[in-house]
Amino acid sequence: MRDSSILIVHPDRKTQRTVQRILGATGRRIDVADELEQAARILPHVAPLLVVIDAALATTPAADAFLASAQRKGARACLALLGGAFDHVPRILGTGAVTNLLVHPMPVLAEELMISAQKLVRDDLFGAEKYLLWGTDLEIAMVTRASQRAHLVSQLAEAVRARGQSARVASMAMLLADELISNAVHNAPVDATGAHYRRDIARDVELELDDRHQVRLRWGVDARYLAIEVNDRFGSLDRETILRSLGKSDVRDSGGGAGMGMTLCYRSCDHLVFNLAPGKRAEIIALVDVRHPPVERVPASSYNVFVERAS
Repeated sequence: MRDSSILIVHPDRKTQRTVQRILGATGRRIDVADELEQAARILPHVAPLLVVIDAALATTPAADAFLASAQRKGARACLALLGGAFDHVPRILGTGAVTNLLVHPMPVLAEELMISAQKLVRDDLFGAEKYLLWGTDLEIAMVTRASQRAHLVSQLAEAVRARGQSARVASMAMLLADELISNAVHNAPVDATGAHYRRDIARDVELELDDRHQVRLRWGVDARYLAIEVNDRFGSLDRETILRSLGKSDVRDSGGGAGMGMTLCYRSCDHLVFNLAPGKRAEIIALVDVRHPPVERVPASSYNVFVERAS
């Protein structure tokens, strides 16, 4: 068996070459297939860490069996490239097998693709700094009481404006931080049976947070992104819950709990990243692209769901 780590499945030769050049920087072997039947013939002879697939191919009936086989061979992620076909997004989210979706054209695609691949290749998943320019400072705040949320969110908006960002970006920062902190405080904690014992507590009720329940907020902004990162120490969030929530067509369809917050965040940012260490910690990073005005935003958001290897 050849020591291959990346398998590209895409019908367009130009896209194949572009993706291959980008991912060549990982130093890993790359195999390429034009369609799923060819990829299925390659699969027994490789051990792909990552499958990069055309979004249209990922929504076909044959894709389910192929991606399941890739997972059994050790693939940790299936990354779909949308290529502007935004009508595929609901079907992609409905498959459950596509753990990562990149929706933006070049050059943003190169950034998202390279970071996603390197996180897997290096087995280094956590940290918003991976999405920001080198040297960008990240501010840190610990949430030790539930009532701190409103103050921290307000402070964040003021600081974002002080960094020269627009009122819209500051507003997005408030919304994203508020939802992510609220979810981490109220939905992440679970007991030994897996019950979410704080899920139904009103959000305006004061809660003193001990070391395990404290939530860490980090944020930074460069010339490309505003990054908001929220960490909890429970790691109760799982891939199935995330994909089910992101696939909701309307925030109101998500019901209460973490699902509603994740759906709203996904609709509000340009790239939503989930880094999961089951039973240990969960980190959500929301990225807002500050390079373009709202009218130039694409009508969908990228997402990544990464799960740490069991030690």
